[in-house]
Amino acid sequence: MKQILLGVILLSVFSCKTEREQLNLSQGLHISNVTIITTEDGNYNPYIGHIIVDNDSIVLVSKNEPHIKGNYEKIDGTGKFIIPGLIDSHVHITEVQGMLPHHMEKYPELTKEFNSQMPRSYLYYGFTTLINLGGISEEQIASFNSQPAKPDLFHTGNSGAPVANGYPMNFAPEEFRFEAAPNFIYLESEAANTPDKFEPSNHTPKAVVERIKKSGAIAVKSYFESGFRGMPKLPVPTKGIMSNLQEETRSNGLVLIVHGNSLESHSFLSDVGVDVLAHGLWNWEKYKDVPTDSLPLEIKQTLDLQIQKQIGYMPTLTVIAGEEALADDDFFKQHELKKVVPQKLLDWYKTEEGQWFAKELFGEYSAAEVHEIYGNIQAHAMLALKYLSYNNGLLLFGTDTPSAPTYGNQPGINGFWELRLMEEAGVPLDKILSSATINNAKMFHLDASIGSLTKGKKANMLLLEKNPLQNINAYNTIENIFIGGKNIKRTDLEVKQ
Repeated sequence: MKQILLGVILLSVFSCKTEREQLNLSQGLHISNVTIITTEDGNYNPYIGHIIVDNDSIVLVSKNEPHIKGNYEKIDGTGKFIIPGLIDSHVHITEVQGMLPHHMEKYPELTKEFNSQMPRSYLYYGFTTLINLGGISEEQIASFNSQPAKPDLFHTGNSGAPVANGYPMNFAPEEFRFEAAPNFIYLESEAANTPDKFEPSNHTPKAVVERIKKSGAIAVKSYFESGFRGMPKLPVPTKGIMSNLQEETRSNGLVLIVHGNSLESHSFLSDVGVDVLAHGLWNWEKYKDVPTDSLPLEIKQTLDLQIQKQIGYMPTLTVIAGEEALADDDFFKQHELKKVVPQKLLDWYKTEEGQWFAKELFGEYSAAEVHEIYGNIQAHAMLALKYLSYNNGLLLFGTDTPSAPTYGNQPGINGFWELRLMEEAGVPLDKILSSATINNAKMFHLDASIGSLTKGKKANMLLLEKNPLQNINAYNTIENIFIGGKNIKRTDLEVKQ
């Protein structure tokens, strides 16, 4: 009996020793005793443990502390929280907020300073991955990637896939709008308004998607927008075109994301069954004046179809807030802006010239009238989002930064504002975190490398002082940002005045 007992004790001791993993790191990082918050399926079970990184990858996530040799940095995570880096799947990094091209040409120093700080500002608020959902050139990609501290950047090619003369081609002068949108889709009804030099066979959904894929894109951006703010009626894709575009996109391993924020567009796109809706449903059209505390049946039925088909839904609540901000006298009093926006640019926004878009947008409306109009639109957007969230819709985090030439959508901080607006709309904190991590990663086929804290994935992580499953302001308590295993202190990313 004594021999049996001794054997059990020896076996137990031996097992404990072998359970302690042995790691030899060449350029490593050990974050110890930290509360680990991650998921693969939307269910969170935080626990205190250890994360080990070597070079740019996670090599261990465990409750047990391993035995480590080699070259590594150790960070005590006691009392802190670690989550995957955030993914903003709807940005436009080719623009300077609040400026048009002629402003950027007129003020090259402001443009240069903004573009140098912009990647750092995204990192400052924890966005380690961006997806540019608009035209972007190889030169712009190279310029962004040349910055010493930057998020990982993905894109949708050198132009979206609008229909001929549709949105957003309509903003460009007719003489060069087709050159500016080389991936436009030929529309029979616009044949007379399409230059003869463009061969229709080169602008079918099949041809367009193949070009976009060859550019290194991970998704196709298209549009269903019949017009707003007094625009003439714009051409929109037929159901056949959009269905073909969806089919070609999926057969090429890409994702189809479509602009639309109206009942008309959401109904059409839900019926087709596109992959992602680039905006929430806030333009209720004939229901625009109904109370903001209940959903009309037609709105509800449209959202139910999106839920049934699990179409990705980007609320982009800061689109509305970013325009309304132009009528807010207190906007520039936010101290946090100075940490992520160069001071000279903030000063320019306050000038007569810098206020150009506010004047163009609001005309003779008073600030009170602007807030009433936008408040009603935002209330509808939030009500739709809450319904979709509580009925298991597929939420994807995206900000559309900037949604227009407004200074109200600043890099990085606009994402934090979006997170807070989602909570204000009633989205549970766990769903907010999933929307900005694993949901985005899975939808855009990036989950093999990012989106969760798992062995083998890229070490894009955030170390926080507070728990984001308990407090939305935790996203503004970031201490360290890890991008590909590189440890960056948040304070080092602030604007250098």
